[in-house]
Formats: sequence, structure tokens, C-alpha cells
Amino acid sequence: MAKEDEEKTAFIISQGIFCYTKMSFGLRNAGATYQRLVDKAFHKQIGRNLEVYVDDLVIKNRTEGEIVRDIEETFKTQREINMKLNPKKCTFGVEEGMFLGYKVNSKGVKVSPDKVDVVLSLPSPKCLKDVQKLNEKLASLNRFLAKSAEKSLPFFKTLKKCIKKSDFHWTTEAKEAFKQMKQLIAELLMLTAPMEKEELIVYLAAAKETVSVVLMMKREAK
Repeated sequence: MAKEDEEKTAFIISQGIFCYTKMSFGLRNAGATYQRLVDKAFHKQIGRNLEVYVDDLVIKNRTEGEIVRDIEETFKTQREINMKLNPKKCTFGVEEGMFLGYKVNSKGVKVSPDKVDVVLSLPSPKCLKDVQKLNEKLASLNRFLAKSAEKSLPFFKTLKKCIKKSDFHWTTEAKEAFKQMKQLIAELLMLTAPMEKEELIVYLAAAKETVSVVLMMKREAK
């Protein structure tokens, strides 16, 4: 905290009046302020050899020699802004790790098995709130699902017709969509980044209510 701003964070407990000397994430807009800080501090690295979201930071590269260089670059920036790391929360030299709820490695991004298991273990919704919870969980998986909006449409239709709790009706269409969705989620594929100068193909699927698009790499058949 800036010295002149410390008094603005003052709070009272039985032992007296205290204030923060370091920014607390409990403060209003602290998270957004911190994100702007890291975006500005690491702007030369973000997307190239580093990804950062608030206090989650991942240094990435494909070779061991380059990752050491990138770690040195990151540490240099952290020293310049006086940013400290907690050694107990740091891991180095791993081929795969978790970032924002996803498994990340040199090949691409996979959905966390925990997220998959949660959806697969869900029983059929019995009320409006159950459908809302289902849609929340599917939102974190939709990038791994082809035509996810179209496949989730029966769930949204259920919500649209449910003005009151007593209006809830889990239709045959929704039951079948729920069953198919579980089958697809059990076999989710990995998302991979395109290689430099590799030819890409865009596939577009347009239905009456939804439009879906996927970007794929073109591979020659062997």
C-alpha cells in the first residue's frame, strides 16, 4: 500500500486500530487493481512466454533451455516491481500443471478431471435451481464441446418457460440432451495451439437458434 493510503484501510478490533501495509484482496476493486498491475508489469511477456491472471502465474515454453531464460526474465521483472513469491506455492520444471481450473502441458489444454466428474455425477435436474447449476458447470466446458450452445438449447428452453418454481418441467427433449451431453463430456478432447505457419481451417455450423465455429489445423494424411 502507498504510505498515504494505509489509513484508508483502517479497521478496529479489540486490541486497537490497525491498517494494511500490503494490499488485501478483501478490499473493493483490489483484484482488478492487481490485475492491471501485472498486465502492465508483464506486458512484454504475456502471450509470448507467460500467462497471468491475478495471482496465478505460469511461465511457459517448449524446451528446457528456453524455460530457464524465461524464468530469469520473469524474476527480473518481479524484482523491479518488488513482487514477492511464496516458495511453498511455487513449482518449477513440470511438464504439466493446473492453471485456472485447466490442465496445461506442452501439447495443449485439457479440462480438469474434477470438473468432468462433477457433471457426470449429476442426477437429472428436479427444479429450476438444478438446471441453473447445470448450465454453470457446462459453461466452463463449452470450449471443449462442439456445438455446445446447440446441445445445451433444451436446458435453456426449460429455464425460459419456468417463470415460477411450479412451472418447472424436465422435458423428454431435455432428458435426452442431458444423457448425450454426459456421453460427450466423458470423451472430451484436448485443445492444442497451432504451430507457426501451419494452415488452419474454419468450420462454421449455423442452426436456427445458434451459430458454432471451430478452428482446426490441417494435417496431411500419412
